[in-house]
Amino acid sequence: MLKRIIDLPDNVLGIEASGKVTAEDYQAVLVPELEDKLRKINKVRLLYVFGDTFDGYTGAAAWQDAKVGLTHLTQFDRIAVVTDVDWIRNSVKVFGFAMRGEVHVFAIDDLLEAREWVSEPASTGNLGFEFLDEQGILILQPHGELNATDFQRIAGEIDPHIKRVGDLTGVIIEAEHFPGWDDLSAFAAHFRFVKHHRNNVKRLALVSNDHVMAALPLLAKRFLVQESRHFPIAKKTEALAWVSQA
Repeated sequence: MLKRIIDLPDNVLGIEASGKVTAEDYQAVLVPELEDKLRKINKVRLLYVFGDTFDGYTGAAAWQDAKVGLTHLTQFDRIAVVTDVDWIRNSVKVFGFAMRGEVHVFAIDDLLEAREWVSEPASTGNLGFEFLDEQGILILQPHGELNATDFQRIAGEIDPHIKRVGDLTGVIIEAEHFPGWDDLSAFAAHFRFVKHHRNNVKRLALVSNDHVMAALPLLAKRFLVQESRHFPIAKKTEALAWVSQA
């Protein structure tokens, strides 16, 4: 059976599995709880605990588990799996890479640590941003090597707007220089973010005094957005005005 774990933050869904888990358990507990949270927020965290009495899945339940993962692949911000069952631990380690968010496996004795990890505030990252919702303008200000959570935070902010209103009017990137990425997962997250949003941006303005950054609009116009321009730092206001006219 499955039962909900209470006393967690609003963005965290806690589920404990015990005994034999059936497809009906998924339909009665996990699926409605997950869908209820996704109606309120764009990203959910999951604490999934396999108790000492857990005795496996029925075949139909295993299919339901796979469907939940595939259907909501991009909507899990963090997943904490708590278990001492070897085949579950190994399966998560093998397939966890496919999830967009972070996935960690904890032993039963580390349940408290798992609760703290899945509940901790999201990192502010190295990519500051401001989203002007009414104008549909995203302003990005990188101030250090980019990490994967930077793009998750931004997607969580702009995706509801795109779904509700449509394309962004424009994006402004203000930077002294391009800061790079802190690891390969950050590069992959950046690539996915651009791929998924490239058709949702009308204008891109790069605000920088850096010569490399100044050359990027030529590439952006060719591969990413319809219109792109470079502005020196002293003309930030002019950049905002230009983007707003899209």
